[in-house]
Amino acid sequence: MLSGSSTDDLVAIGLKNAIDGLGIAGFSVDYDSATPGQLVFTNDGAADLAVTGQFKNAGSGGLGLLSTIDVSSASGAAQALSNIEGLIQSGIDAASEFGSAESRIAIQNTFVGKLSDALRAGIGSMVDADMEEASARLQALQVQQQLGIQSLSIANQAPQNILSLFR
Repeated sequence: MLSGSSTDDLVAIGLKNAIDGLGIAGFSVDYDSATPGQLVFTNDGAADLAVTGQFKNAGSGGLGLLSTIDVSSASGAAQALSNIEGLIQSGIDAASEFGSAESRIAIQNTFVGKLSDALRAGIGSMVDADMEEASARLQALQVQQQLGIQSLSIANQAPQNILSLFR
């Protein structure tokens, strides 16, 4: 497992791992951390492979193009305008992606909120049903207890009634 701490190391290691993952016969990529950001390619196979990459200004949205603007001539100004329009379009595309992601997140948030509410309501209904069942059982037991007490009372009074007849 290769490791590195600088940005150059991380990019080189990532590129090496991606190329190694292709499994091209006869093609190897070597990386030496003593030369950060540099890879050595060896192709002993029959397959042709072209490797291109951009590290300078990586992740900057192409803002590196601004450093090459030359407006000292009409063609340079036209090229600069074309580059700037391309950057504006990149910004618009990125904003569109952000808006789309925000919309998806909002939809998921709403869904999860409704799901959570439904679960809470379902659990509440189950608890209420359990409480109603327990209350019904308690009432039934109380009625049975009262009936038992009344029957004992009647049974205790019966001998007294019979004795009173003999008096």
